[in-house]
Amino acid sequence: MSPREHAISTLEFARWYSGNLLKDFPEDKYTFQPSPTDNHAAWIVGHLAGTDAWIGEVLGFAGTNVPKDVREAYGMGSKPLPTAAHTLEQLRTIFDGSRAAFITYLKTADDATLNKSIKEETHGFATNAIDAALKLAWHEGFHFGQFASIRKALGLPNTM
Repeated sequence: MSPREHAISTLEFARWYSGNLLKDFPEDKYTFQPSPTDNHAAWIVGHLAGTDAWIGEVLGFAGTNVPKDVREAYGMGSKPLPTAAHTLEQLRTIFDGSRAAFITYLKTADDATLNKSIKEETHGFATNAIDAALKLAWHEGFHFGQFASIRKALGLPNTM
């Protein structure tokens, strides 16, 4: 498996698992926090969509379409609020669209483009597009571990 294929496969796996956790999540619980310091479902989904869009801007590809108000509500340094300005369905559409745009980029960019350094632009988060993809998959797993705890606190069934 090439590094490109590995990155795509890892992003797709992360999103498959996240999708399973979201599949039967009740809309009326999307701002539920087991404790006031926990992230809630809406924040997690909006945050991950915004992170994909940030990397998309650094890499210069289009299609992430994450509105400014979503980035502000769920971006770096934001805090989950007890009410959300977006429905979980709206956030899911943005979340799935931003990831689809990134995977399309990975499938179509040439090797030189994928290996171009982005270390400075990402403040050390990622060295290039492949590294960014793998770190975004890790980031998604980190936050969906939080999501799994929310599901458990709500008494929802395990999805694995």
